Amino acid sequence: MKRRLPILGRWLVLPLVVILLGGCSLFYRSPSVVIADVRVVGLGFTSGTAEIILEVDNPNFFHLEVREFQYLLEVEGREDRWSRLAEGRTAESIRLPRRSVERVTLEVPFQYEAVGTALRSWWDTGAMNYRVQGDIVARGPAGRVDLPFRSTGSLTP
Repeated sequence: MKRRLPILGRWLVLPLVVILLGGCSLFYRSPSVVIADVRVVGLGFTSGTAEIILEVDNPNFFHLEVREFQYLLEVEGREDRWSRLAEGRTAESIRLPRRSVERVTLEVPFQYEAVGTALRSWWDTGAMNYRVQGDIVARGPAGRVDLPFRSTGSLTP
């Protein structure tokens, strides 16, 4: 004989399921990422290293423990062509407090040929248009979650 939950029990199960789903990745919001500053920290014969300071806005009502930050940074050249300036990942742990903006510094290696595109754009237009995209691999209340981000902007001297 099959046992069924009483009607009152069925109505109590529904709110419980909704509360449990509240921690699922469906309720995570992706952080927004904007480049705040760029500094050259090392130069070599064919490449260099820059520090890119990002402002990461965590819009969630809970903190995120970032485990990995994957990124692709591109700059706009002539005729709306984009050149890859840097691509990589960081493996350091970063804590993003709830509903706050945090500065995150990435140490980024770059090739001079990609920088040439950015400098020509800066020289021609007075600004360097960029786009950055990637994934933030974080741990939140419901465990691991991948949060994609995409941002565009312009740096001026």
